[in-house]
Amino acid sequence: MPIRIGLLVPYSSIYPELSGALVSGVYAALPQAIIKSGFFEFIPEYVKQGSQKEVEEAVKKLLFFNQADIIAGLVSYKTAKALVPLLETANRIGFFTDMGECIPSQELQSSHVFFNSFQFWQSEYALGYWAHKQFGDKGVVAMSVYDAGYHLHSAFRQGAVMAGATVMDYEILHGGDLSRSMVQQHIHVFVEKMRANPPAYIHVIVCGKEAIEFLKAYKESGLSEHIPLLISTHMAADEMLQQVADLQLECYAAPMYNYESEERNNTEFKKAYIHLTGRKPDVFALLGYEMGLVLTALFPELQKRDWAKVQQLLQSQVVYSPRGERNFYLNSAYKTPLIDIEKIKLGAGAVAKLVIAQGRSLEYNHDVFKQIHDENVSGWQNPYLCV
Repeated sequence: MPIRIGLLVPYSSIYPELSGALVSGVYAALPQAIIKSGFFEFIPEYVKQGSQKEVEEAVKKLLFFNQADIIAGLVSYKTAKALVPLLETANRIGFFTDMGECIPSQELQSSHVFFNSFQFWQSEYALGYWAHKQFGDKGVVAMSVYDAGYHLHSAFRQGAVMAGATVMDYEILHGGDLSRSMVQQHIHVFVEKMRANPPAYIHVIVCGKEAIEFLKAYKESGLSEHIPLLISTHMAADEMLQQVADLQLECYAAPMYNYESEERNNTEFKKAYIHLTGRKPDVFALLGYEMGLVLTALFPELQKRDWAKVQQLLQSQVVYSPRGERNFYLNSAYKTPLIDIEKIKLGAGAVAKLVIAQGRSLEYNHDVFKQIHDENVSGWQNPYLCV
């Protein structure tokens, strides 16, 4: 009998192939013998835009109707809180992925629930720390109203504060017409404010087409000539930067994965995924690949359906992925990522990246991040960043 994996599938206009990339990433990591055996069966369940109600109903259906053994897919930490008692009562396992737009709380620690995160908040903390050391006080964080309900800007600010910052401004790019881009509606106001009172640097957090619009407007405004620009990790993704490769613009970012790395783990990942799909892997493909590494490592126990042993092993399991050591249980041993600080040059249709420093990361349960939880109480309903 196969292991049934219930896959929560949200709608994404920015990453329409999200669920396909995730599952393909899993299969890229599995040995051929396991794939041919049909041992793992994915049961997709559409959750629309991932509201609390939609996700809970989908999980209940997968658990009690489809009899899924494992619940997987993209889940926000806010939504996951309600899933913990469901999984514990049903004695099933949740293995969830996320971009890391929010910091996990210790309330999510459970022997039934495991998380594979890209930890974008770690990148923001590292970039904020470096920005203050490099450029000094009074930076500005600009973000779309859609991106202001997560923990990213707070993590950036805490990084800067840890480095000695005393002043930082937030600018929310907004407008009254929800059918139009928030960047387009507000960018002229933002540019004039920056010209009138230039900050030490500008850090921008926006997604999708608004990220492209901001970078173009920033270049056209002339601000790039005298105010350093720092962009978020998701803005620094190759699929985003290639769209503005002719801009003649310099900026900085703090990525946690180097696609061009020649390390064996990375070359094997890219080769396997491209061979399987014919496409370049993205962030969700990598998250899926790491899940596949876990399933491979636990295959003997999964064959026996020894769920107590599987849960026990998942609490300490470490895999060696293209982005370093990864583990999935929220305790003091939860791995911190390797972070580069990159200088990015766009121009002549090319994207050139140069590592200029190493970023600083902190344990997820550090007091600094607990403070973010305490001060950042948001009613923002969109559970996913860039989805």
